[in-house]
Parts: sequence; C-alpha cells; structure tokens
Amino acid sequence: MAVVLSIAGSDPIGGAGIEADIKAIASMGAHGAVVLSAITAQNTVEVLDMFPLPPEQIISQLNAVLDDVKPDAVKTGMLHSAATVKAISSLLKELDVPLVIDPVLFAGVGTALHQEDLANALTKELFPIATVITPNKEEAEALSGMVITDGDSLDRVGRRLLDMGPEAVLLKGGHLGGEMAVDALYTKDEIYELASPRLDRQVHGAGCTLSSFIACGLASGLTTKEAVKEAKRRIYDSIAMAVPVGRGSLCINPSATLYKEAMRHAVQEAVRSGVGIIEDRMPPQMVPEVGLNLAYALPYPQGYGEVCGVEGRLVRAGDRVCRVGEVRFGGSRHIARVVMAAQAFDPEARCAMNLRFSEENVERLRRSGLVVASFDRAGEPDMVSSMEWGTAEAIKVIGNVPDVIFDRGGVGKEPMIRVLGRDPGHVLFKIIEFLK
Repeated sequence: MAVVLSIAGSDPIGGAGIEADIKAIASMGAHGAVVLSAITAQNTVEVLDMFPLPPEQIISQLNAVLDDVKPDAVKTGMLHSAATVKAISSLLKELDVPLVIDPVLFAGVGTALHQEDLANALTKELFPIATVITPNKEEAEALSGMVITDGDSLDRVGRRLLDMGPEAVLLKGGHLGGEMAVDALYTKDEIYELASPRLDRQVHGAGCTLSSFIACGLASGLTTKEAVKEAKRRIYDSIAMAVPVGRGSLCINPSATLYKEAMRHAVQEAVRSGVGIIEDRMPPQMVPEVGLNLAYALPYPQGYGEVCGVEGRLVRAGDRVCRVGEVRFGGSRHIARVVMAAQAFDPEARCAMNLRFSEENVERLRRSGLVVASFDRAGEPDMVSSMEWGTAEAIKVIGNVPDVIFDRGGVGKEPMIRVLGRDPGHVLFKIIEFLK
C-alpha cells in the first residue's frame, strides 16, 4: 500500500484540511500519514480561531514519520507561516519523492489562513522542489502579484508561477466564471486544459481534496498529467455528491467516486431487469425504426462510460421485441445524451427510454396524466448534439424535467418520444400505465 503524507491544518467540522486529506487518500487505496501544522476552530460558515503549532512541534511529528517510513508522495496544505515552511523544506528536499503544494492562503469563506510572509517563503523554499502546485484564482494572484481577468492574464500568471520552479502548475478554474470549470495544467512542454460542467454549489474542502487526489496518483506511479486528469474526474464527483453537514457550505465528499463505482452492478442489473420486461411486454409496434434503448446512469455521469444501456439497442423481430447486444456501460449514446442533459437540471432524472412517435401516442401519454414537453429540430443550432440541445430546450420551456419529451423529427431524423424517470422501474411504470 502506498503511503501519502499530508502536512496541513485540522478542520473540526471534517470538511477540509487533514480530515479531508485522510478521506481522499483512503478513497484511492493509499495509507494516509499526517503532520499537523495548525489547529483551527471553524465550521461550514466561518473560521472562528486558529492556533498554529510551533515549528519545533511540526518537525518532531515529521521526524517521527520519516524515521519509520519513506512516503511515496507528500502534499502540503495550510502551513500558515514562513517559519513552518523553512522548518519543513530542508527535510522535504532530502526525500526526493513527488511533492504537491496546495498553497492555502484563504479559507473557503474568505478568512486569511496565513501570515504575510508565507507567500514569499512558499515561492522561495517549496516551489523549486514541487512536482505540482495547485493554487486557485485568489492564491495565484497573491503569489504572482498579478490579476487574472481573462484567458490571456490567466496564461501569464500560469507561466509566472511556472518560472518560480515547480515542474507543473495547476490553475484551478472553480473560482472563475463560465458554464464550464476549466483547470489549466502548465508544464515546460505544454498547457493542458481539463474541463467539466460547473456545479452550482458552494463546497468546503475542494482544494485540499484535489491536491490529495493528485498526490495519490503520483504515489501510484502516474505521470503528473495522468494524476491531474484522474484527480479532476474524482473532484467532480466529490463536489457533485457533497454533503449538507451544517448551515453553510456543503462538505466535500472524497469517497463519492467509490460510491459511484459500487453502484455499477445494481445499475446494470436494473437495466437487465427492465430489458426483460420490455422483451416480454412491449408491443413491437412501439419500437422506432432506429430501435429502442433503455439507459440508466450513475449519479452525475461523466460521459457514456457511466451510463448503462443496450449495445445495439432493442429491435422489432417479427411479433416481438428483442435486444441485439449486451447490457453494459457505454452501450447507449443516443438515449445516454438525453439522460445526461436531464441530469444537468435534476440529478434524480437518471433514466430514459425512447418509443415510436405518433400524434396518437403523444395524446395518450398526456391523457395518462404524464407531463409532456417537446422541442422543434428546426431551431437546432449548428455543431450541437441534437439530443442534449433538444432535451435542454424542452426542460427550459416548462421549468423542470417532464415525464415525456418528444420531437416531430426533421430532414433525415426520425420523430421520437422519450420517457424519463428516476430508474428503469419508474420509467417502465409510466409506459405500462400509458399502454393500458
């Protein structure tokens, strides 16, 4: 088991700091060793007090760890003062292991967590030996002495920080504007961008968790680029599935990706069960020309690989309906797009199925008590996914995710009905009621 050492402060509410680090490290199958740099009195609303430990106490903890084990990677979080940085830097230089520096200057609620001399000490003592540093916008501005207002200024700040000695700089985009949260990884060879949909929530502990994920990736032998990419995937889940612990910000959920992976079997079995019902009970005249599919997603899916469907779809074979391929994750794209677009509005809308379109079927769906919405393909912009755009348009019109979304087709596009719900059982219940 890899050992990842975190040098950081303690957060009594358990959302950030050492507490978040240990959870993140454990979630990636590594052992977390810790050196406590400070004790804080904070919660999800505010920072009430902090007590930085004396440098000699921090060194005593660090020596105790290093006398017993050589960690596979080290990350630092809240260090508070230049004295702490100078105390640990000489020992870290001798270790010769991947080093991730999260230059914590402020709490998520805006409270300063450092003395004025910390930024200079970080750039002089730790950046030159760092594998990667992970500042957010405010920290990057404070460390570089520059202001980030647009893409060009972001690029200049990234290069300025890279010139201070780290092998890589990850500028986190969570505090910047835009529909997508775009992080930029700067190395001497390239600028690599990682984008994910922006989640509309305030979370506590995202920076600590992200840097811990990166350290774990490096400890397991990943390259910096690979470790950052994997950390980005996990931090999206951790933010999406954050926990409402107190009255303020949500607490980050470092185990979110583990929870999602644990759901895979149940999701796949639910689709298999639903497909069995479709094969037994679905009238073949309800199958569209392009075939029928049932797609069910893990929470907050990041691509087709997290949406389970039928490979090759279900088709009409004489007087019955049968599946062509296996039930697997990545088996659907057409209906998976509908699910992913619906989830952007309602995380509970994780399942969808398509049916043959007719005006009579639409009217029968309405009469069965379902909420029905539609979109017109004539208004579809260029260079967009029809299903994602159309689903979003239909939802915007009524203000929430309906039971049914249909369109009347277009040039080379078959008209279609899609039924949405929480899971296959929920979707099939709506369809069976309609078929009655």
